[in-house]
Amino acid sequence: MRTFIIDAFTDQPFKGNPAGVCLVEQALSLETMQAIATELNLSETAFLTPSETDSSKYFIRYFTPKVEIDFCGHATLASAKLTLHHFGQKFVQFETFKHLALSAVSEGENIKMKFPLYDTVAFEPSQALLEAFGIKSPLNARFAPEPQMLLIEVKDKKTLEGLKPDFAKALEVSDRLKLLMVTTRSADREYDFYSRCFASWLGINEDPVTGAAHSVLAKYWAKILNKTEMNAFQASQRGGFMKLRILSETDLEVVSKACLVFEGKISL
Repeated sequence: MRTFIIDAFTDQPFKGNPAGVCLVEQALSLETMQAIATELNLSETAFLTPSETDSSKYFIRYFTPKVEIDFCGHATLASAKLTLHHFGQKFVQFETFKHLALSAVSEGENIKMKFPLYDTVAFEPSQALLEAFGIKSPLNARFAPEPQMLLIEVKDKKTLEGLKPDFAKALEVSDRLKLLMVTTRSADREYDFYSRCFASWLGINEDPVTGAAHSVLAKYWAKILNKTEMNAFQASQRGGFMKLRILSETDLEVVSKACLVFEGKISL
């Protein structure tokens, strides 16, 4: 089975967020896909199965080293990079196993994707969670029920970059989360906001760049900044960027780049 590693949300190899992309040639069991994702040991691995009736369509599933997840932004970008820039397709659409429809087109060296956009509700995080992630005096907290993601705003970039989570403690927290986003408004002109993302509950302590998180972050910051177009940077050790544009109450356009760094074959 042809397998690729593609760094997403970056224009440089070994930056951004690496994703595995496997081209499924014959039916695989869930146990086999999970074993492959565990073996590759990347934050996510995408499995692409081409549609038998539409050459532009693929069925996509996402696995962390620990569990299957519903939606992954950077693995979608990696899959789009492969199909658009290396296979030469002009347009690609992906359908997840939860029937979420995603699409992507080339825009020069960039890839433009359509993601969902999620609302948030007021939420009071437990003191145990705040202590586990070293968050003091949060400015705001919002919860996105559908993707089970918690957003916490802190006062500045220095505070964001200085967080030193205790991931063992985080695993003991039961705030019904899949992902924690810590974010802050930017004080510079290059970006509108910064973030870091943590998903210890899914087997990922800190995710380098999280496309799915921006399906929540975009709507949150759009309301605060009174903008429909924003530039975002995820301030992990590897780092990654993306341009965001609110299309509607439920749709988000995400534009970024990706780099193919490895191609090989898995023997089954």
